[in-house]
Amino acid sequence: MIAESALIHKSAILGKGISVGPFSIISAKSKIGDQVKIGPYVFVDQNVEIGDGCKIGPGVIIGTIPFDVNYKGEVSKVKIGKRNIIGEYTTIHRATGKNKVTLIGDDNFIMAYVHIAHNGKIGNNTVITNGSQLAGYVEIEDFANIGGMVGIHQHVRVGRYSMIGACSYLSKDLPPFLIGQGNPFEVRGLNKVGLRRNKFSQQRITLLNKAYRFIYRSKLNLSQAITKIKKELPRTDDLEIFLDFIHCSERGIELNL
Repeated sequence: MIAESALIHKSAILGKGISVGPFSIISAKSKIGDQVKIGPYVFVDQNVEIGDGCKIGPGVIIGTIPFDVNYKGEVSKVKIGKRNIIGEYTTIHRATGKNKVTLIGDDNFIMAYVHIAHNGKIGNNTVITNGSQLAGYVEIEDFANIGGMVGIHQHVRVGRYSMIGACSYLSKDLPPFLIGQGNPFEVRGLNKVGLRRNKFSQQRITLLNKAYRFIYRSKLNLSQAITKIKKELPRTDDLEIFLDFIHCSERGIELNL
C-alpha cells in the first residue's frame, strides 16, 4: 500500500508488495525491492537500491550527498541488501567518487539515530545500536555488534564477530572475535558470548583465546606475538582470518597502549 501523500518519481522502480508511508519521498533512479516496508516521512534520494524484505522506520534518510569536502557532485550510490531493519531517523549517505557505493549487506539490524557516512561498508548480520556514528569509509564485518552511542573514526575497520561496548570511541581497527569498550578504547578479551551464540565450538574458542593472549596479555610486541602464533598454533581458518585482518590494517589495531 502506498499512501496518497507519498511522492514517488516516475523513474523509480518499485517491487511487488511494497508499502510506503505518508509523506515519504522516493527519488529518481531508485530501485525498491519486493515486500519492502517504508515508514512515514522517509526520504530516499537518487540512485539508491533497497533489497527485498527491508523495513525502513520513520524519518530515515538514505542517499543524500556526503559530508565530504572531496565530493564534487559526481554520481554515486547507496546499495542496501535484503531483509535489513533500519530504525527511525537513521541517515545513510551516498559515496564520494564517481560510481562509488556506500554498501550495506543483508540481515542487518540498524537501530535508531545511527549515521553511516559516505563509502561505508556494512557486512551481513551486524547489529548497530542506537545513536552510533560511523565516519566515512568505515567497514563493519559480518556478525559484528556495535553498542549504543559508539563513535568510529574514518577508515577504521571492525572485524567479524567482534563487539564494541556502549559509549566507546574507536580510532584504530578492532580485530575479529574480540570485545572492547571505552574512550580511550581498551580491548577486554575474546567475545566469548558472541562466539558461543554463533555456535563456535569450545575448541575454536580456546585456540582464538590463545592467540588473543599472545598479542594482548604477553610482554611481546606485535611482530613477536604474530611470529609466536604462527609457530605455536595450528593454522586454522579462524586464525588465518585473525592474522590477515591484522596484516591488512592500514590504521593499525587497538593494542591498549
